[in-house]
Amino acid sequence: MIIRKNGFDYDIDVDIREELSYYDWHRANPKGNEMLACSPFRDEHTPSFAVNLETGLWQDFGGFGSQSKGNIITLLSYLRNETPSEIEDYLLDKYGIDLSDVDKLELNIDFNIDIENNIVISNEDYRKYAFRSPYLEKRGISEKVQRAFRIGYDKGSRAVAFPWQDINGNIVNIKFRSTTSKQFFYYPKGQQLRNHIYGLYFIYRLRSEIVFLVESEIDALYLWTHGFPAIAIGGSKISDKRKQLLLRSPIKRLVLATDNDAVGNEIREKVTEMLIGSKEIYEIHFPENAKDVNDLSPDDLIKVCNNAKPRNINLF
Repeated sequence: MIIRKNGFDYDIDVDIREELSYYDWHRANPKGNEMLACSPFRDEHTPSFAVNLETGLWQDFGGFGSQSKGNIITLLSYLRNETPSEIEDYLLDKYGIDLSDVDKLELNIDFNIDIENNIVISNEDYRKYAFRSPYLEKRGISEKVQRAFRIGYDKGSRAVAFPWQDINGNIVNIKFRSTTSKQFFYYPKGQQLRNHIYGLYFIYRLRSEIVFLVESEIDALYLWTHGFPAIAIGGSKISDKRKQLLLRSPIKRLVLATDNDAVGNEIREKVTEMLIGSKEIYEIHFPENAKDVNDLSPDDLIKVCNNAKPRNINLF
């Protein structure tokens, strides 16, 4: 596949089967070059989602608009909870560039490209989302926490708006989560989320020393609702910029509360490796039937969080 990045066209060979193997597919049925499964974008019992295992092109026969078809980048963007640009970087980092035949590398340089995106979304621009949906209340998020985090709602796309703030409180991007499906999308010109951590602004502001690390914004808000300061990475990538933000933060004890699955475990390993010796690393232990903290009842959440233990680290 061709990925165009910063004026360069890169031709990389992505292993579609491997990329899809990291995730749980309900009623998956691979046949030849195609896999049929239940849609990852909504709850269903009859498979209506098909993906080509060679090209990564997919179609959701029960979807509509942008939710009905796409490529491997849009699919991984949802599965990894990252922006399409971050998925492109992930694929380029993983599969690299074959320089054995440089004549095949097409070079198109646009010297007007703004490599560093420092766009800040103004309060005026965000005001168009100054509405509320009952969606997060149903997920156990209090109105007080929603107001503090400036949660909004886009009436046009029927999606909850999660503004991402930098450590100074500026809105650098907006993540939209559909209330009618599991899909999400981002503000068209927002900054890359890999350079920020959701909720870290409040950690700096409140000088919180014991903080829980999760993957999704909803998980972080659920923890805040029950009195546990939390931050979210909004995906699975721990960049060097994020590492520096954590190292400079007031956090003394970081409690790993990522999802109870393979990706969540991988994140715990990465964060531990990055911060060992600089921060106290603790972790929570889920009951077997819970996928993430939002799956826990308030009583179970409080019990699990209060019973967090030092992470067992094997240095050899």
